[in-house]
Amino acid sequence: MAVFFWFWPMRLFTSKNNCYFWTLEKLIKDGGSIEWYPSRRWRGYHVVWVDQDNVAWEYTRKMYRHNPWYTMIFYTGHVRRFRGKRK
Repeated sequence: MAVFFWFWPMRLFTSKNNCYFWTLEKLIKDGGSIEWYPSRRWRGYHVVWVDQDNVAWEYTRKMYRHNPWYTMIFYTGHVRRFRGKRK
């Protein structure tokens, strides 16, 4: 999370995003809440945005094996309803 916090200003200069920045932007614009889950893609965490109707949404990309961790800083992804088990 600390890495993503310091990389946020770069988000202003790119159309790419990640789950953390997307969720933070949705939280500021639309309210709601967030939930953290252990990621299946890297050793860090995945964050989802929960809207006012208690529906969880995530910003994600296609699953690729053997991607270095730094590819998770900025990527072209899509928004979908969260498929994991909720807390």
